[in-house]
Amino acid sequence: MGLFDIFKKKPKFQDDLFGELGYTTFKDSSKNFYEGSVIFQAQEIGICVDADENGPSNLQKDFFKRLDNEYDEIKNAIIIPFLRKELEEYIENSGIDNFDKEFSFDGIHLGVFSGDDTEWSITYDSNPLKHYVSIDFEGMTPKYMTIDG
Repeated sequence: MGLFDIFKKKPKFQDDLFGELGYTTFKDSSKNFYEGSVIFQAQEIGICVDADENGPSNLQKDFFKRLDNEYDEIKNAIIIPFLRKELEEYIENSGIDNFDKEFSFDGIHLGVFSGDDTEWSITYDSNPLKHYVSIDFEGMTPKYMTIDG
């Protein structure tokens, strides 16, 4: 990629679930990804999907639908307990009295699917921290959290 390649328009891809996505390519095609906006939990959020020129796979789409359908259960059983543990040194009482008011969706990233231990992440805008908080998962197991911004 040359210096002026950053000003090129990204190729567009129309996906039946995710809608219009921009497609970013690299010499190493394993790093190619699609990005756009999608409705998740009745809110528009950013979506990033690692995929080849054929677009997001059916496995990635099925996983996204599962996340959307089972989000409350995943949030209460996995996300909130993980954040409480990880944030206890940053926020007094882990700052999670009302998760839905204190954390708002920013985006979801779906890696290339390779079975049950697929890597994906979810990012929130945290009001108590005034930063973005991302949780990286393998399957449904949170592996680590990063704070940015």
